[in-house]
Amino acid sequence: MRRRLLITGWLAVLGLSAVLPLSALFHGIVHVGPRALVASRLQTAPIIAVGSDVTLKHGSRYVVVAILGNVYVAGGVHDDVVALGGRVYLGRGSHVDGDVLSLLGGVYKARGAVVEGRIGGALHRWGGGETGARRDLPRFLFKNIRLGMAAGLALLLIGTCLTIVFPWQVVLISGTLRRSPLKSAATGLLCLLTFMFLVVPLGLSLAGLPFAILLTGAASLAWLFGLTASAVVIGRLVARSPSSLLWSAAAGLVLLALSMVVPLAGPLLVAVIGLAGAGALAVALISRSRPAVTAL
Repeated sequence: MRRRLLITGWLAVLGLSAVLPLSALFHGIVHVGPRALVASRLQTAPIIAVGSDVTLKHGSRYVVVAILGNVYVAGGVHDDVVALGGRVYLGRGSHVDGDVLSLLGGVYKARGAVVEGRIGGALHRWGGGETGARRDLPRFLFKNIRLGMAAGLALLLIGTCLTIVFPWQVVLISGTLRRSPLKSAATGLLCLLTFMFLVVPLGLSLAGLPFAILLTGAASLAWLFGLTASAVVIGRLVARSPSSLLWSAAAGLVLLALSMVVPLAGPLLVAVIGLAGAGALAVALISRSRPAVTAL
């Protein structure tokens, strides 16, 4: 009973923390899809774009968030500019009163651009023309290959540690993934959508920021467990013979680490595989939480 009350209270606080940013979200602009969002006038509402670039020709009065897309800023922005999995380009004469954050991208600042707040992410000089990746494709590919090798090695080490420390959990997730691959993949996609439309609004509010950080950490841990379990399934498929859990995980993780070297396609493939494994984790937890039915 106490456990149910605690979970109910935590969910109530989480929901109340999300009310304010969600209301701001639905009063603003939500853009989903590969088509770029070009704002030809001063924006008077928040902007959240998923999977597309955002171009502000005359600035914005409210926050601008791009998920898996870039933000091009011209004019004045009186709030924060955030790019998750993309870059922020600050054009000549642009002025940002708030913070500028680029996660897994970078902030490209042209001459004369001013940022009053903090800059989060690697800062680069930008001439205001084409992006550096387009001008120097070999260097861009070499940099991505080098980062892919480093990320693949890190995933190999983390997955091996999880297999050694939590073997039964990895066996449970891998078994669920092998029995129900489509159900696990669909559950992982549903969890991703829920995560994006819950954590992003929470992160934009002061009261919901701790919950956003907590949920992000839990989601990252679930993804790592899912990726490790997926590596076990891949390793046993490749071996085609009975093998130990550690050797299966190591073989699968090596293949996933090697795929990280391929620019763009490799990290995307690894992300999808880990997402399917995280869905298998959710399916396993839900099935184990169901009460057993006994025949009378």
